[in-house]
Amino acid sequence: MTLGRCPGYPQRVLTLRNWKPKSAKAALAAIALVASTLLMGVFAAGSYWMTEQRLHAQRAELWGQVQRHMAQPIAMSLWNFDLKGLNAALRSEMGGSVLGLAVVDENGKIVTQIGQPLPVAGGTLPANAEVLSIDIPPVDGHRLGHILVGWSDASLRQALNATLWLALAQLIGVSLVLLAVVWVGVDLLIFRRVAELQRALDHAVGRDQAADIVPLPDTANDEFGAITRSINAITRRLGDELEAGKESEEEARAALSNMENAQEGLVQAEKMAALGRLVAGVAHELNTPIGNIMMVASTQHEVAQQLSRSVASGGLTRTTLTTLTGQIGEGADLMLSSSRRAAELIQNFKQVAVDQTTDQLRDFDLDRQIAEMLSVINHVLAKTPIKLVQQLEPGIAMHSYPGPLGQVLTNLVMNAAKHGFNDTQPGTITVACMRLGGRACITVTDDGVGIPPENVGKIFDPFFTTKLGQGGTGLGLHISHNMVFGPLGGRMAVQSTPAVGTVFTLMLPFSAPGSDRH
Repeated sequence: MTLGRCPGYPQRVLTLRNWKPKSAKAALAAIALVASTLLMGVFAAGSYWMTEQRLHAQRAELWGQVQRHMAQPIAMSLWNFDLKGLNAALRSEMGGSVLGLAVVDENGKIVTQIGQPLPVAGGTLPANAEVLSIDIPPVDGHRLGHILVGWSDASLRQALNATLWLALAQLIGVSLVLLAVVWVGVDLLIFRRVAELQRALDHAVGRDQAADIVPLPDTANDEFGAITRSINAITRRLGDELEAGKESEEEARAALSNMENAQEGLVQAEKMAALGRLVAGVAHELNTPIGNIMMVASTQHEVAQQLSRSVASGGLTRTTLTTLTGQIGEGADLMLSSSRRAAELIQNFKQVAVDQTTDQLRDFDLDRQIAEMLSVINHVLAKTPIKLVQQLEPGIAMHSYPGPLGQVLTNLVMNAAKHGFNDTQPGTITVACMRLGGRACITVTDDGVGIPPENVGKIFDPFFTTKLGQGGTGLGLHISHNMVFGPLGGRMAVQSTPAVGTVFTLMLPFSAPGSDRH
């Protein structure tokens, strides 16, 4: 019968190498068991060797006794043809290791046979028996023959084996008793006291107040007494540190709360500052069409007054009327185009401002959303030598948060404009979007000064800025990083080479994590 593999479960083989006791008591018991087993093995091997030696010695002694007892009486009885005396001499040696005896004359003829028949007399002996021969001493120079002895060491071995097993049983009993005594003694003297110390330490660790830590009773002068005193010293120090830790914890919580409040205020200030920069840019751009409207309106007012004077004086000619109506038409066209431009700017800014100040989840086209946001930023960059380029793949439908997305892109573009170029250095910032696998990929690339390698790993840290005291808060990229990994559910990476430029890459899902389409 074979055991099949159970699907889903690895096959494990328990070996002595990977077996480890789960407690010191079990390890000590295993060591004691192994030591006693080795001791019994050594004793058994020694006892077996000694038994073998004793067996050989007893066999030699018995065999010598048989030879001495039978040689001379058998010779005399055989010489005198005393068959009765011969048999009596043979019977006296029967028993023990002697199974049977046969006397054979010089010609090989059996003179007499007693006990178990020997092979020479047609009999068989047990497998553990053998036939030994004793030469009969010659009488008056005549050889009389020899004695065949059926010999077996079974009785000797049985007696010696019984002695050996008795000794092993006694050793096992003594080992078990010793093991039990050691087990109980070690448990009482060591492990129970160790368990008490452990419980005391666990109790001390689980306390929140120094007053709840109770010192251990110190009643022994042995090693455990020294350990107890050391533990009491440790627990007293732990209590002092608990009190100091509670005070430090309260101070740390208060500092953390103040820092969180300050950070929240700075984050909101950063958001409003970014929106303020957009407001300033849009206001600057609105000045042009509004100024044009005011200028045209003033001109139109003058044309209307001139037309009114000409009508009142009766000097209105066809040529004058045509000229004045042409001027009025040109002014109306200029006012209409300027009004449309202003309305477009206000609409774009309104959408961007609403998006950046709310966290509304809605459907939008990525290219159109980015274009609207960049149209506002472009007005901010119009008075700088930086060129803003768009490379937007159309038709990327998103179900996400346009507000955080606009905030991120505004921060990245404005950060590139502020940190990537010198005040008078011309350059290009390229914003691109495309489908990449199952996600939308947005890149913001500049060909500015780049980021030093030692600062690349720090730019997303809060309050890290190289323009400290020059209008930089160090929160723009930190906020962008949190928005990308948070509500937008994407990833953000940066690659920069000094004197070559910087690329920020956003990988965003088409549906944000908070939507029901995700």
